[in-house]
Amino acid sequence: MHKPFQSVRSKMVLSYLAVVLVIALLFGSILYLFFSHQYSKEIRINNQLSLKSTVNTIESSVIQKVNQVYLSLALGNAASIDLDSLKGNHSKILDIEQSLKNMVQNYSDLIEAIHVYDTKNHFIVSSVYGLLLYEDTPSSVDHTTDWITAMKETPESSLWMKTRMVPQDAYIESREQGKMSPLISYVHSYPFQSSGQDSKAMIAIDIKESAISQIIKNMLPADYANTLIIDQDGTVISAADKTLIGSSTEENLTQSLLTFHSSDASFTPVFNYDSHVVTQDQFKGNAWRIYTTTPNESFYYKLDSLKEISVLLGLLSVAVGIAMSSIFTRANYSPLKRIMNNIKSRMDSPTSLKQDEYRFIDTTFNSLSNKVDSLEETLQANHRMIKHSIMLNMLNNRFTPEELTEQLQSIHISMAYSRFRCIVIDPVNEKWKDLQPRQLQHTLYTMIQQLEIAEMDGTQLLAEELQDHKIAVIICTNQPEEPLSDHIVDFIHAEASSRFGLEFVLSLGGWVEHFTKIHTSYHQANTLIRYSYFFPEQSAIQDLDLLNREASSLEIPESYLVNFEKKLQTRDVQGTVQAIQELVATIKEGPYSAEYSRIILLKTVSIYAECINQVRLQPAEASSLNMYKQFSLFYNINRYSEWMIHLVTEFVMQMEKRSEVRSVDTISAVKAYIHEHLSGDLTLDHVSEQVFISPKYLSKLFKEETGIVYSEYVTNQRMERARELMTQREITVEQVASTVGYRTPAYFIKKFKEIHGCTPKNFMRNLMEQGSI
Repeated sequence: MHKPFQSVRSKMVLSYLAVVLVIALLFGSILYLFFSHQYSKEIRINNQLSLKSTVNTIESSVIQKVNQVYLSLALGNAASIDLDSLKGNHSKILDIEQSLKNMVQNYSDLIEAIHVYDTKNHFIVSSVYGLLLYEDTPSSVDHTTDWITAMKETPESSLWMKTRMVPQDAYIESREQGKMSPLISYVHSYPFQSSGQDSKAMIAIDIKESAISQIIKNMLPADYANTLIIDQDGTVISAADKTLIGSSTEENLTQSLLTFHSSDASFTPVFNYDSHVVTQDQFKGNAWRIYTTTPNESFYYKLDSLKEISVLLGLLSVAVGIAMSSIFTRANYSPLKRIMNNIKSRMDSPTSLKQDEYRFIDTTFNSLSNKVDSLEETLQANHRMIKHSIMLNMLNNRFTPEELTEQLQSIHISMAYSRFRCIVIDPVNEKWKDLQPRQLQHTLYTMIQQLEIAEMDGTQLLAEELQDHKIAVIICTNQPEEPLSDHIVDFIHAEASSRFGLEFVLSLGGWVEHFTKIHTSYHQANTLIRYSYFFPEQSAIQDLDLLNREASSLEIPESYLVNFEKKLQTRDVQGTVQAIQELVATIKEGPYSAEYSRIILLKTVSIYAECINQVRLQPAEASSLNMYKQFSLFYNINRYSEWMIHLVTEFVMQMEKRSEVRSVDTISAVKAYIHEHLSGDLTLDHVSEQVFISPKYLSKLFKEETGIVYSEYVTNQRMERARELMTQREITVEQVASTVGYRTPAYFIKKFKEIHGCTPKNFMRNLMEQGSI
């Protein structure tokens, strides 16, 4: 039976308790001897002044700058945008977007993005997302448009939104903490004095929370970690710990700050049985409040007059503690050493070891063994997730060669192959969108499994799911490069068709000689997959020369779009179809990037939408929202071409039907235009554009309604006007010819003689003889 405090554990407890007591007594003496209420009050005042300076800096560097940006956009200086130009004028969207981008670049250290929402036409122009169409009742909350709903519900002219975490990449929806950035949106109505409910437009400015945090960090470096900015609802707006942003239930701390009533700028409440020194201030520009919460220990430790004494006494207490611990450790180490020697000497007869220390050691080893077994089971259960993480990091080149080798060995993947190549699979087709989420996931997992279990001599396939439901496949082989790739491509298409009834598009990167270079092939394949849209007839995109198009800055000649618009306005179906086909062929064959080519195709949709708006023709299937949505659903350029040709054909048919009903009004409009523009361009092509019908149809309609051909009518009107001019005042033949639209007097004289039977001079001479002029 052991005596009290004779075991190793008891002695160690006594030694550590002695050290703790010495340190506690020393620090208690320091606080008791040197703590001064007057000195504490002085430090509180200094802290309050520092906090006030921080608030003023934030207001001048953030709030005032944001208001200046709003005024610059709304009041019309050199950096502003024309908000009225947003009303249905789609051709100016790119200019407005560039203006917003320029403003963001000018304030890149403060502003992340600027958005303008047209409340009448319900669309958004954004420096990040470009043109967005906004639904009045969105099905889910979107961080890019939540400020619109909030602003519509407020009677105020401006609104500060709560801080929210958004992805660093605007086009990729990610919820990983490392890829999220906190933003604060400031929204103001336009015109300036209008409320959010009555505004013509709303301007939203996304402010980087990091700009506010950096000011706090610079102004209050010591208290940065303990500083919070909270709005009137108790929500954290800015904090050093980004996980607190947007929360209002931080274990009694935030709630206590809001419910603790104190008129002092600095007070000392108790949170979780610990006393804190809290310094507060309020912003003038909004209802935010800033708090610094410092535990009493840290607060008093910062007192300048006690700092040196605290350090010396702390060092002294640590030295005493180390000395006492050393004494107790040496006193306790001797019996422990003897026990260990006994263990080594008695390995053959462990049953004779009866001390508690041996049973404790035995229990410790058993527990450790159980934990190792549990860890192995956990690793086995999470093998798929671990493999997924390793493969994605390898494809994105996030490992050093040594780390990559170690990671692949940990999941039992051999890289003893001589050649590697990456394939990217994108299941883009109409049937894919009809699948439910579970069906989508099942299809992807089944496809990945089929690829990895495929039996090929000297070849192994590794497959992993990427973002947007894409699949990356790594070919590891010792076989000749071709026709292995073609065989695998055919295998993938066959599996997708036979198992799921789907069509996938594929792209292949180049071959690499070492597994550490797989990321190169992956990035090539991931870039080439964009061109599957333009080459749907190819089973797989693997022409590496297409990569040169990504770096190309060449632009498609404007004449293609101008020709398309002109043919569409003149209702020339055959010419419009030919213009579409020429544009598609140019995009396929030309050195233009995939993204730029998609923008050009989108411009044709905008031109068509503008054209039907001009003539006030709005078929149900051709509304702006439906058109852009349909365009986004087409997975190859051939489908786009068929769709546009169908729209153009239907449009011309509708216009011709409407023209038959409005033929009399059209002829009247043509005659009025001719009468008002006798000196201008009265060609059939030009005039037909003014009344929105084709030249051929106008010629036919004019003949049927008036009984004479169009050119004869124009000539008669010009000659009649010429005769009137010559009877009213003295005027030269050249002036008359110019006034009625003839560039050469000779041709005018010829036509005048044909109509009136004499030359203009003879006609004027006869009038003078008769005394008419």
